[in-house]
Amino acid sequence: MRDALALGVLVLLLLGTSTALVGAVCVATVGARAVRRFFFPAPRVRLVRVVPAPLRYVWVTCDTARCAHLQTRHYPAGPGLVACHDCGTVRPRP
Repeated sequence: MRDALALGVLVLLLLGTSTALVGAVCVATVGARAVRRFFFPAPRVRLVRVVPAPLRYVWVTCDTARCAHLQTRHYPAGPGLVACHDCGTVRPRP
C-alpha cells in the first residue's frame, strides 16, 4: 500500500512533465512558423478589377403561349432581330 502512494506521485510527475513537454513543442512550432513567415512572407494576391460585360439583351413581350405573353429577355439575333431567351422565337426588334 505504501508503494501505491509513491507510484501515484510518480505518475502525476510524469504527466506534468509530459504536459510541459507538449507545451514546449507547441511554443517551438509557433515560433518557427512566425520566423518563417517573417523571412518568407506569403505572396500578395493582386486584385483584378472585373469590368462587367455590357447588357446585350432587352426585355420584350414574347408573343408565344410558352412564355405566356410575358416580358422575357431577348438577345440580338441579327440586324434588327431579337431571339427569346426562353423559347428561342426570333422576332423583329421593337
